[in-house]
Amino acid sequence: MNTTPDPAVAADRIGAELRTLSDRVAAVSSDFAEFASSLPTREPEPTRPPAAAPAAPAKPAAAQPTAAPAQPHSAAPHPPQPYVQYATGGQWPYTPPPTAPHWQANPWQGNQWRGNQWQGNQWQGNQWQTATRGAAGPATAHPAATRPAPAPSLSDRLAAATDRGLVGKILAAVGVAITLIGVVLLLVLAAQAGILRPEVRVAGGALLAAALVAVGARIGHRDEKRSGAAALIATGTAAALFDVLAAASIYQWLPEAAALALGSLIAGGGLWFAHRWDSQTLGLLVSVPLLVFAPIVTGGVDLVLIAFMPAYAAVTLWIQIGRDWTPLFAVNTAAATIPLLAATTTDDVAAWFLAPAIAVNIVLAVVSATLLLSTSSTRVVVGLVSVASGIPVFATPAMFDTPLPSVVAGIAALVFAFAAVVTRGRSGIGFTARIGWAVAAAIGFALSVLFAVGPDAQAPGALAVAIVILAVSIVAGDLRRALVTAGTVATGFGLLSVVASGALPQLFFFDGLTDGQRITVLIGVAFGIVAVTLLTWVWSAEAPDAADRLWIVGALVDLWLVTQLCVAVAAVATDGSGQGFRTGHTVATVIWFASAAAALMWARRNDGVMRTVALSAGLTLIAAAIAKLFLFDLAALDGFLRVTAFLVAGILLLGLGVAYAQRLTRSEPNTPSPAPHPAADTPH
Repeated sequence: MNTTPDPAVAADRIGAELRTLSDRVAAVSSDFAEFASSLPTREPEPTRPPAAAPAAPAKPAAAQPTAAPAQPHSAAPHPPQPYVQYATGGQWPYTPPPTAPHWQANPWQGNQWRGNQWQGNQWQGNQWQTATRGAAGPATAHPAATRPAPAPSLSDRLAAATDRGLVGKILAAVGVAITLIGVVLLLVLAAQAGILRPEVRVAGGALLAAALVAVGARIGHRDEKRSGAAALIATGTAAALFDVLAAASIYQWLPEAAALALGSLIAGGGLWFAHRWDSQTLGLLVSVPLLVFAPIVTGGVDLVLIAFMPAYAAVTLWIQIGRDWTPLFAVNTAAATIPLLAATTTDDVAAWFLAPAIAVNIVLAVVSATLLLSTSSTRVVVGLVSVASGIPVFATPAMFDTPLPSVVAGIAALVFAFAAVVTRGRSGIGFTARIGWAVAAAIGFALSVLFAVGPDAQAPGALAVAIVILAVSIVAGDLRRALVTAGTVATGFGLLSVVASGALPQLFFFDGLTDGQRITVLIGVAFGIVAVTLLTWVWSAEAPDAADRLWIVGALVDLWLVTQLCVAVAAVATDGSGQGFRTGHTVATVIWFASAAAALMWARRNDGVMRTVALSAGLTLIAAAIAKLFLFDLAALDGFLRVTAFLVAGILLLGLGVAYAQRLTRSEPNTPSPAPHPAADTPH
């Protein structure tokens, strides 16, 4: 009996088994894709295909020649099947492929099982890899999984804001404002219209304030109601402060000292809740209405308001220590400073009271800043706010007679300078704040001098201030650059004032200035020479790489000032005569050439940078002196003065030429001769 199997039957049987295996793999792939799309944030771990499956096609290897007639049908590439395209954008849902009639009708082309890997869409390790991505990674998520969520509607945003408590805070703030406006209307407009008796108005405001504070303290025991409780206590505290201001200013029932004491007690007690609850909002809800409505209650800026606001700022300082409450500090400083600035434009407040009040306000702001800077995240803002407390100093000349404005500005300068120096080395004080105080001290000192000398002597005053600031900058340590900058500004302002006082007309014409103007120009240019020379020296130390250029610029400015000084001295000595004018210019020309000669001779004795600086300055000065000699002196001078100028200039130039030629001649014998070529000593 022949037991040899028929090759065709064996091929059909193996083909049927492979088709069954293909359907099973396709089903597993479909289930895996559905599982991956349902859990897009996790990498699924599909079951590894069975290892025994690929061994089945190996049996018909010997029978392959018998199946040769089917080869032409499998030569053409078979299109990818739907079940192998799900990870690269295939169609969903999965549709099983039609059953092929024989083995070649359903080949593994494109996505093949080789060894233990899928080719095309591969299973490597524990990750699914697609052919289009070329790298291991999770299966591509379904497009619906990456669709952006719709934007929340207006009602949803309002509901979220309500849950965060924002709507409640806004409503509470509006309620505070409206309630306090009602209190102000009760105290002011009712008094003007004669509605109710004064006792009823004041007592009604006091009862309302006490009730609001009591209710706020009652409900504030629960944390979730703290924002509403803070609004109630703030409203009651502000209403009580308005009541005190009205009793002292409108009805004059309380003396100023009693009003300050009672107001301080109320402010400290009300804001104790802000300290206990760590609520800056409560403090702002008191300070902001006080800043806005207090001048309305007092009927303008008067002595009570000016004294009351700094007292309030001082009493509420303790709740800010250790907290980062910069907005509250800024509002309190503004509440104390703005009435002072407004008072300088009126005559309602006596000068004897306003001047000390400005000084006290500056001291309070600087001391408060030093206490709050260590815990502030915005130290620059705190420093600038404290400096802004000195703004009323600028307006004091319109209010006070000399010397009171100068004294106030001097006190401000001393306070700022003391703060900048004393806080040196303290880690809690920012360097920027100290720079601001140093600059404010320089400005205060300048104002003090300018207020003292008056507008007719601004040029000498500004240049004197520049000299002092630049001299102090030498020993100012880390504040050196700030003071040098302030000194530069003061020097520039002083030089412009010298020009504005009539210096340029005096330089070209011998008549036209009064005796006072001649003296002002004389003192101004004398101070200007010192200031410019000191400024050049200081900046050269700050920027040594540009020292030569700085000294050249400084020498040119000093050259103009020296010429101006010669002409000004002659004008004062001769009462502005023409002969004095020409004599002054002759002396100036001689000084130009003498200075140039001195610079060039000094250059001969130096090396390096100093030699370059001296040589550059000397040559520049020589060129300028020669230009002045021919372009101005030749026409302006006459007779003996013209001869003197040319003779002195010529002799100095000859002397310089001889000196430099002699140096060159002496250096020639010492010039080393070129070394002989090595080949010259080699015997042939």
